[in-house]
Amino acid sequence: MAEKVYRASTTAPVNIAVVKYGHRPQPHLQLPGALLHSLSVTLSQADLRTLTTATCSASYPASEGDTLLLNGEPSDVSGARTQACFRELRACRAALESADPSLPKLSTMPLRIVSENNFPTAAGLASSAAGFAALVRAIADLYELPASPAELSLIARQGSGSACRSLFGGYVAWRMGSAADGSDSMAEQVAEAAHWPDIRALILVVSAAKKGVSSTAGMQQTVATSGLFQERIARVVPRNMAAMEKAIRERDFAAFAEVTMRDSNSFHATCADTYPPIFYMNDVSRAAIRAVEQINAAAGRTVAAYTFDAGPNAVIYYLEKDTEAVVGTFYHVLGGAGLKPTLSLDEGVVGLLKGGVSRVILTGVGEGPIKTEEYLIAEDGTPEKTEVPLPKAILYAFLPAGYPHTVTDDYLAYQTYDSLQAFASSITSLLANRAVLEGLGVGDSSSSPTGALILKITGDTISRIATILFAHRMGQAIEPECKFYRFLADLFNDSAQFLDLLTPALPYLPKLGVIVSAGVLRSLCGVAANASKASLSAHFALTGNLAELNAKEASQETVVSLLGMLAGSLVVRLVEDKQVVWMLMVFLAGVHLTMNYRAVRSVKMRSLNRQRATIVFREWLEHGTVLTPAQVAQRESILRKGRGNLESKSGEYTGFCDFGTYGELRGWNPRGYHRYDFETNSYFMAIWHHGGYFYMRIALKEGTKNPLSAWFDAVNHAYHFDSALKDGLESHYENEMPLGYVSEEQKETIFAALTAAGWDLETNALETRLPVRKSITYSTLVPHRSTTQSCLSNGAVYPSSVLMRALGLMVALPSPTKLCSRGMPHPPLTTGAT
Repeated sequence: MAEKVYRASTTAPVNIAVVKYGHRPQPHLQLPGALLHSLSVTLSQADLRTLTTATCSASYPASEGDTLLLNGEPSDVSGARTQACFRELRACRAALESADPSLPKLSTMPLRIVSENNFPTAAGLASSAAGFAALVRAIADLYELPASPAELSLIARQGSGSACRSLFGGYVAWRMGSAADGSDSMAEQVAEAAHWPDIRALILVVSAAKKGVSSTAGMQQTVATSGLFQERIARVVPRNMAAMEKAIRERDFAAFAEVTMRDSNSFHATCADTYPPIFYMNDVSRAAIRAVEQINAAAGRTVAAYTFDAGPNAVIYYLEKDTEAVVGTFYHVLGGAGLKPTLSLDEGVVGLLKGGVSRVILTGVGEGPIKTEEYLIAEDGTPEKTEVPLPKAILYAFLPAGYPHTVTDDYLAYQTYDSLQAFASSITSLLANRAVLEGLGVGDSSSSPTGALILKITGDTISRIATILFAHRMGQAIEPECKFYRFLADLFNDSAQFLDLLTPALPYLPKLGVIVSAGVLRSLCGVAANASKASLSAHFALTGNLAELNAKEASQETVVSLLGMLAGSLVVRLVEDKQVVWMLMVFLAGVHLTMNYRAVRSVKMRSLNRQRATIVFREWLEHGTVLTPAQVAQRESILRKGRGNLESKSGEYTGFCDFGTYGELRGWNPRGYHRYDFETNSYFMAIWHHGGYFYMRIALKEGTKNPLSAWFDAVNHAYHFDSALKDGLESHYENEMPLGYVSEEQKETIFAALTAAGWDLETNALETRLPVRKSITYSTLVPHRSTTQSCLSNGAVYPSSVLMRALGLMVALPSPTKLCSRGMPHPPLTTGAT
């Protein structure tokens, strides 16, 4: 008869100290020191927890001894800290067995333990606290010990000092005790989670890598070498403990936040004062501190508090009522759009957080260890993986790690529609391929294999040439217009498939033309689809997980394609009538394009291309409001590539704007058009007008990185074109500062509002070809001329003021200058493209 395997499982929470300890004069006791307490907040196990199963059995080989699997890897249990916990727990069980001889002798059996964390181990997320708390609680349950959490905390702190606090929920203090040797130092609950349930925590996982210096080793160095540490244990911590307990009792968040941040600063100051110094925080950590300071300053009160344990990860406490102010700001910075931010952080802070935060965890105050029937070790004593529900297993297999925090909120909608369109396309591709094979003579004994081969080679050759030409000509335009090109790719694909259906009925030469045309369309589809998908993936990825997103998308496409091929195989076998095939193709192509349209429509791009920028700026000019990416996504046209179409306020005058070189701006002068030139510190602009139509071209100057300001001016100018013509163009631009035009300071305010609304102003999505900048040096000064001159050869009119007005902006040029076309005098210029 097989020996019984005794099992017990428990989960234990993470706790994050708001008043931190550090003194360890007796390492085997893991004591906080004669004058050093600590206090922590226990976090919800729904988000952060350790699951541990402890077993023992007489069937376990004694030669193996006690074993521990941590996150699937064998972990050493021979260390003094772990052995101290085992020894104390076995002693307690042995006492029970001595008192009641009928009890099984569990204390003599080897232990087999399996433990799993749902968060990074040893990276500053208090993994050792949750781990030792779960280990001690699980073994205590296995041994059926009657010990209270406070009594177990005496044992748990010998494994990890902070583990004693994870044996309670809510708000927990670790007291120094009164015994001279510190043996009665234990944890106690200051308040239950229900006392102040509104406390929330936002954790920015800066690094999931293991720390270079463990908290134990680091603190021993600090105790031995830091001069600041004595001040901390003598005055800082006692003062902070009293203030923190009072803040918790009174639910005073302002006091709670101040003590939390001051104590974190004090703790890391002692680390920096250690010799050699210990730096747990990095630049990203410090950026999180700056962000909290800016959030509090913007709110006019303390709404957020940062703290850092022995690692770079930021834990930011806030009240539930302030979620939008705190979480909204950070989610906006990290690319999410679930909450409306109330603040735009400094660019330097934004850059560091975007590049350095790998995961975001939202949680709150929670309860202590929970006994569970979820086991990591089977009844026969063999380790088994945690059973994952099927829906979660599917999520893990096909969605990015950390979903939904690691992707934008439009990711799932896009992928759902994209999968549906791929399914329909898989079926139509089989119908089209069958038609191509028939057209090439497969199954027809009278057909020439050589002729079929020539058709194939000719089609492939021309399609590859088309690939090169299309990529060369349109490559730079795809990213700014990725939604348009993603939809266009499927239009190309479906058109090619309909051409494929024609091949069986055509003679050789027309068939050759159809095959070549279909091949070219497929090549264009491949370039447009791959490039636009890359841009969309970059949009979805929030935490540097672009490669993983592409890998998971490939997995999704593989499954969908397989399902589509299975369904298509049945369709191909059952449907052979030509008329039915055509009807089915039309239906499936309609489904395919509809799903693709909905997929790209669901994407909320944060970069401002020409169309989106025009929508946003026009809305501001008309209503004074700033649209969010989600609102613009519902307004922008997918089927029309954004060419920069503009119109006046009344709609009577329409036109478009483009970027070009200085030579193009100076040299294009169609007869019958009136032309007007402007210059600012960052660009040249020319406007051609004829009847109800106008055309604008912008040439950016050297040093101009982002053309957004120039585009805003173009939209503004077009909007006021009615009044400009009514006033008389020369008079309007020479002598007036029209109402409704904005200053540079106003533009900066508008751009700040755009950033706060979730727009990415750093990405240049306005120029759809290689950016060209002109450097122009004036070698001589030209006297100011106040009269307007005309060039009758082309109907152009030029403003002559030294102070050129561009969209109502009065900009002083470095020298008296005016821009002219041919036949007009101008100062000698030195031009160069940069």
